[in-house]
Amino acid sequence: MKDALLNYCKKAIVNSVQNGFRQFDGVVPELKNEIQKSFLVPRTTQTNLAPFREKFGFELPNDIKDYINLFWHPYIAGAYDCYKQNEQGGYYKFDEGPVLFSVMKHIGETDDDVLFQEYGVYALTAELYEDYEEYSEVKEYICIGWTGYAAHAVLYKIASGEIYLQSWRGDRVADDKPIAGSLSELINKIYFPTINC
Repeated sequence: MKDALLNYCKKAIVNSVQNGFRQFDGVVPELKNEIQKSFLVPRTTQTNLAPFREKFGFELPNDIKDYINLFWHPYIAGAYDCYKQNEQGGYYKFDEGPVLFSVMKHIGETDDDVLFQEYGVYALTAELYEDYEEYSEVKEYICIGWTGYAAHAVLYKIASGEIYLQSWRGDRVADDKPIAGSLSELINKIYFPTINC
């Protein structure tokens, strides 16, 4: 996970993304300044993730724990070839814009409050479970973000670590096929398209 985040950081800095669309409302000023300089700020403390286990009945997987506890960082976002047209061909290439939850400390919060932020893994997963409460399969996933274009949930399959998009169909939670084999793969393959004006 550390390598994936560092790789993303290099791409984000080259593309000057860290100073563009990032939201810093209410972020601790010292952290905001450091993130604007280097995007990733090494954490010296760990967030207590036990409340997630208490709420949902299982531990967060290690790669999500690392995503939270290695660095302070704004959300991870960019373009991603979700349907792998580059590999499978097709009539056109359609990329989505996954947005993964941020790990930021806001004024008046403790390091443990990161878990409970409005668009954090705890709140996103609680919302997913509420929205799909009639589907037993929902308990197979953790929600780690959303897509910028179609506003679908980005789902982490607990058993395999694979990443799925929320299904377009109304009779299931996740699409049939994963978009990435792991969270690290997803982060590593996010890119920043060139915009011609």
